[in-house]
Amino acid sequence: MAAQSINTAAQPEPPSANARPKPVAEQPPLSLSLQQAIDLGMGRSLAMRNSSLALAESRALQGLARARFMPKLDLVGLGTYAQVGTDVGFISNLPAIGDLNFDLGGDGYAVVQNTFVNVGLALTMPLIDFGRGPLQQAARAGVQAAQAEQSEQQRRTRFAIQSAYLNAQLAEALIPVWESALEVSTRLLSDARAIRREGLAARIDTLQAEALVETDRQGLAEARSQREVALSALARNLNLPAEQAVSVAEPLRPLPAWTLSLSASLAKALAEDRPALEALEQQRRAQQAQVQVARAGALPQVGLLLGGGINGDWLNVPVLNNTPRVGVNGNQGPDLPTLSSSGSASGSFYDWGAVISLRQPLFDGGLTRESVALARRRAEQGEVALELARQTITQQVETFYATHQASGPQMRASAAAAAAGAEAVRDALLRYRAGVAPITELLIAQRNLQAARSAEAAAIHRWNISRAGLELETGSGLAQERAPASL
Repeated sequence: MAAQSINTAAQPEPPSANARPKPVAEQPPLSLSLQQAIDLGMGRSLAMRNSSLALAESRALQGLARARFMPKLDLVGLGTYAQVGTDVGFISNLPAIGDLNFDLGGDGYAVVQNTFVNVGLALTMPLIDFGRGPLQQAARAGVQAAQAEQSEQQRRTRFAIQSAYLNAQLAEALIPVWESALEVSTRLLSDARAIRREGLAARIDTLQAEALVETDRQGLAEARSQREVALSALARNLNLPAEQAVSVAEPLRPLPAWTLSLSASLAKALAEDRPALEALEQQRRAQQAQVQVARAGALPQVGLLLGGGINGDWLNVPVLNNTPRVGVNGNQGPDLPTLSSSGSASGSFYDWGAVISLRQPLFDGGLTRESVALARRRAEQGEVALELARQTITQQVETFYATHQASGPQMRASAAAAAAGAEAVRDALLRYRAGVAPITELLIAQRNLQAARSAEAAAIHRWNISRAGLELETGSGLAQERAPASL
């Protein structure tokens, strides 16, 4: 059955400045079965959304590792403008103009303006890089680890929803137990008071009955509080709005028994396709690849650079003053009139070229050595983490399996104890009313009945939780048929 939709109230009109705020209408509780809660929670889980984002991040890192070794094509451009005034007759060491020479005579002066524009393409391509393969291998392992972690997160999310639902079932089941105990203790107090009015009972009987009533009231209040806490935890696991209440539609009852043996459960939990182990294995492979990446820092790298472009130059000489002189018989004569002129020139040319670069590190201060040592330590930590995970999974499976096996006899024993306790309470009540048995006998019988009923609910809860834990570790789906377990 599909999960019930959450009805949202229509937005009220904005209140006026003097109007009193109306209380927000509480939404009816969303009643869900266990399967409905799982279906709803898996689609709304924040943990699942976070694992999806982590997977997308790993894929982006893989793309970055691939792009690092792809050819790079860049459009390059350069534009310069320079103006120089000189009276020494030459210009030198000016990048934007270059070397120029003028015959200015004695007191000549020139102003030179130059505009240069270059547009071209530059292609950069790594030819030999020993870090390419290991880096891409580490990136692929990172993606595979993220995919496995996402699968494992699905298991953990499902188990978290199941646990929250089963805890809410237990809290819900304990409330009738305390209500029944309070009903019996209230009736016992009424009988004790009636008998005492007839002078047939001591005052201590009434006091003990009153104490029993208050104890049961305290237990009922605590049970109701635990129910609210459990339902709140279930709503948070389902990622529901804070104003949306939730309730469990299925009562507490045993789920089908776990059919696999302990050895089969361990084999399935520790299988090669276990997402938790697969994620750690891929992380270990990525760390081993990082060792090769660190070693590549000491190996040579060869790259190719191709470039070509079109250049344009505009040279303008707006001022060129020349003062010639006349010499007579080798002697300096008088200056002639100053000549003033101007000129300009422009042109374009293309150029292209290729460069092969070789980089061979000779000494890096021990950076490569320490990077390799660090990568090795991390790879060793990955191996230890993988073995620790296997040990933890083994312990969890054995714990859940032992708990599940013990919960069956516990359910049978507690059910029998509850049935016997109910008969004992009835007999003790009749004996007390007849004056044959003291009230202490009745109080003990009532306490035993309440404890037996609570123990029965707790045993069913342990049975269900341990089965859910085995499903988590082995990856088995929840059985669709909710038949009562064979005890």
